[in-house]
Amino acid sequence: MIVVGGGILGCSVAAELAEMGADVVLVERAEIAHGASGRNHGLIFYPLNPITDALYRTSLEMYRQVASSPDLDIELDEKPVGFLILVAREDEWPVALAEASACQVGGKEVRRVDRGELHVLEPNLSDTFDGAYLVEDGYRVDPQALTLAFSLLAQADGADVETHTEAKRVIVRGDRVEGVATDRGLIHSRIVVLATGPWAPKLARTAGVDLDISGARGWLVLTRPAPPLCRHVLVSAGWHLVTGVEGPAEITLGAYARGDAPVPSDVGLLIQQNASGHVLLGGSRSVSVRQDPEGPEVTREIARRAVAALPALGPIPITEVRSGVRPMSPDGSPFIGWVPGVEGLFVVGGHGGQGIMLGGGSARLAAQMIRGRTPFTDPSLFALDRLSPGR
Repeated sequence: MIVVGGGILGCSVAAELAEMGADVVLVERAEIAHGASGRNHGLIFYPLNPITDALYRTSLEMYRQVASSPDLDIELDEKPVGFLILVAREDEWPVALAEASACQVGGKEVRRVDRGELHVLEPNLSDTFDGAYLVEDGYRVDPQALTLAFSLLAQADGADVETHTEAKRVIVRGDRVEGVATDRGLIHSRIVVLATGPWAPKLARTAGVDLDISGARGWLVLTRPAPPLCRHVLVSAGWHLVTGVEGPAEITLGAYARGDAPVPSDVGLLIQQNASGHVLLGGSRSVSVRQDPEGPEVTREIARRAVAALPALGPIPITEVRSGVRPMSPDGSPFIGWVPGVEGLFVVGGHGGQGIMLGGGSARLAAQMIRGRTPFTDPSLFALDRLSPGR
């Protein structure tokens, strides 16, 4: 079996398939975790899209198993660090409540915090916030280490991992997959798994398939280690949308011709201090129609909002600015399933900014479907044709 893509989904699918006894070749055009899988907050929290509940819970269980191994430290929190949904204006309370209520449905402890208690919980916050909802959730993990760990697990079970090898074309004879053509030669297999994130549509087109996955770039700013500045993950109300849809990820040709794209679609506040003292600042979502970064000025707005919320961040030096392109589906739910009309072609993608949150569970479901095992959750929820008329 061929798995294309060395992100969290590709590596965890390869690991699950290899553990089930399959012969697996993983093909990655660059390095492991080169894309968005290694360029995100590494924050795991209850998904606000309820149909992904089982994927989230299975993922967290799998990551805990990985973390228990002494071979590679993935820096997974043993207990939730907790996050605060911050409210700056009166009209933000309903949005914050909707987010908090969705977390509560998932069994997370939630309570409203007034202005006075908020500044007891977070003394370094500016006085611009009226209060917050405190959610006892949020596990930090090193996303690069986690992705690499699954790659190593796959190799330990016999998988062949080929980095710096780009899959150029899916080989199809009639209506059946026969392998992939790479820049190192042909690899033959009657099962090909596309886990290439926002670039999955490009490869799928070579098999005559149009995947409804598009790209949304997210930016992050990383600082040098700092003294403890915040005890919780801090996020602005409305940043994590209850519907699960993460914002516009497509642009029309007309808008592009007029110069209206690519433009930032949304910028929010997300401040996360890791155990190392480094502070990760986000976040943003912007239309992405090319591989090279668009809109680097977005990071200035991220920094501005972070310093306004937490003035003590001002003197801390920046060590890195990074971005990754997230694969978006039209309804905010991932695609996990066989491609209709092309026997042997399987897709795992469209997870948006929840690749790390849902990656392990998505991989387990995919491997169970590919190997003909009983799936742990309903795969029809993630079928590729679920948005077609009549479904």
